[in-house]
Formats: sequence, C-alpha cells, structure tokens
Amino acid sequence: MKEQIFCQFLIVVMLLSSSQIQGERCDDSGIEVLRGCAYSIDKELPAPPKPSEGCCTLVQIIGMKCVCEVVTKGMEAAIDMQKLVNVAAACGHPLAPGSQCGSYLVPGGVKRHHG
Repeated sequence: MKEQIFCQFLIVVMLLSSSQIQGERCDDSGIEVLRGCAYSIDKELPAPPKPSEGCCTLVQIIGMKCVCEVVTKGMEAAIDMQKLVNVAAACGHPLAPGSQCGSYLVPGGVKRHHG
C-alpha cells in the first residue's frame, strides 16, 4: 500500500517538475495536494498524528493558496476542512487566521483596531 502511494507521489513530482507550474493554473496541482493528503483530511478517517512526508512535500511545492482555490462545496462534503488547516500548519505552511479556504473561514481571525 505504501509503495503504491509512493509511486503515485513520484509520478506527481515528475509531472510537476516537467510542467514547471505556471502560477495561474492551480486546479490540477491543488487537487494533487488533496489526493496526496487524503488520509490526513478525510472526514471519515481518524486524523493521523502527523501528515505523511509525501503530503507535506506536495504542500511545500504547490502551496496552500492553490489548494484553497480548488476546494469546492462538493469536495468539502468529503474533506474535513479543520484537518486541512491542521495539515497546512503541520507542513509548515499555515493558513492565515480569518482567511478563506474554499468556503471555509479559517478560525482565529483577530479584529484589528484602527488608531
């Protein structure tokens, strides 16, 4: 099982390095992060203590901005968005409190005082 996941990960890395992500197109690469981190963000599964190395590598290569751009309401039915926020933080790319990921508002926004 782990070998299969690792092979899929290698294919993703090769595809990413050959296409040199264009910046404007997040759709495919954002979905690759969701696939690579599926065990950590699935609503039905208990979250592992930490995301897999492959999951974090994808988060670091692609970035959470792309992931959040591709998350739809339909995907949110299967993804635990709080787990996704936790994965981002655990992989060293935390989402800003109060920012939006799909239709999910990242908790912890601080009200700013002007003056």
